[in-house]
Amino acid sequence: MRTPQFSVEALRSFFHEHIIGTIKQLKDAIGTSVDMTVYRKLRQLSYHTSYSHQGKYYTLKELADFDSFGLWQFDVARFSKYGTLLKTAHKLIEQSDKGCSVSELRFRLGVDMKEALLQLYKEHQVYREEIAGRYVYFCSEPKRRRQQHLRRLEEQPPLSTAEGRHVLAHEVRAAIILFYSVLDERQRRLFAGLESLRFGYGGDSMISRLLSIDNRTVARGRSELLQRDVEIDRIRKKGGGRIPIKKNTPDH
Repeated sequence: MRTPQFSVEALRSFFHEHIIGTIKQLKDAIGTSVDMTVYRKLRQLSYHTSYSHQGKYYTLKELADFDSFGLWQFDVARFSKYGTLLKTAHKLIEQSDKGCSVSELRFRLGVDMKEALLQLYKEHQVYREEIAGRYVYFCSEPKRRRQQHLRRLEEQPPLSTAEGRHVLAHEVRAAIILFYSVLDERQRRLFAGLESLRFGYGGDSMISRLLSIDNRTVARGRSELLQRDVEIDRIRKKGGGRIPIKKNTPDH
């Protein structure tokens, strides 16, 4: 008995008529009840799998009309030229000028992002920081991350008093944010505490708004400075500090 022959052209015709389809619809289109037969035929075509609906939908690459972000939606299905949801989220974060929050990515991609972002973070593919009460995800490459972080901080509203009076000139504010962005986590806390001490009463709140960090972080940095609770050796890099002077012992 001859093995049934299934036409890849029947699959192509289905896509050109319907644009997208599920495995069940594709099986019906070529007259098979076997999933693997469809997959074999799909491999003969250039196709995309949706990042939404757990990859339920398929389409031909020649039919996809991606936007400037590499995304395309047809009916309920969403596709990305980068492939899976994880790869797409990672790419969008890397390409972003100022990193991406969960809500920003959800708005852009149209699907829930919490689990995908948590996985990327746990796998160290992205960097995460809490800014203004929400997590923002940045590129894992340090130089690019600093650039994104700086731009994110620069978009925060100007620092002002309760009366609405601005207390920092734009240039000074920008300089503080720039310097803050190149520090590591511990140095940022201490710097925030130092700036709070310079402002005096209400400094914790003012600096937390300026740098978009928690009041408690500023207070902790201020407390460490006041109590001299700072380990200098942990701040200096190996080899840092003065070069020791070797005393020459006179020859006798």
